[in-house]
Amino acid sequence: MIKICFSLRDNQQIKRVVITGHAGYADSGEDIVCAAVSSQAISVENSLDQILQIPMDIEINDQQGGYLSLALPEIDQKHKMDQAQLLLRHLNLAFEVLAENYPEYIKINYDKFQP
Repeated sequence: MIKICFSLRDNQQIKRVVITGHAGYADSGEDIVCAAVSSQAISVENSLDQILQIPMDIEINDQQGGYLSLALPEIDQKHKMDQAQLLLRHLNLAFEVLAENYPEYIKINYDKFQP
C-alpha cells in the first residue's frame, strides 16, 4: 500500500508531502497505481522547480520500500507562496481522487507540521 502524508502548518498550508510504500496493484513496471502517484508527485515537483523557481527539499530512498519526501522551503513572497500552495493543493486533490478509485492501494493522512 502507498501511504501519503501531508504535513500542514497551523494556517493549513501544505509544508511537506511524504510518500511511502508500493501499491502492489500489479508487478513492478506494470503498476498503474504506483505510476499515477509517481507521475503526479514528479510533475508538481518539476512545476515548482522549473516554473516557479522553488527548489523543493527532496529525500528519496527506494531501497526501503519506497520513500519520497517533498518539503517546501521558506518563501517570503506571498504571491509565490500562493502559487506553490495551488500546485500542492492540486497534488492533494489528485491523490484524493486516486485514493477514492483505489482505496485498497492508497491511504492519505494529514498531520501538523513539526519542523
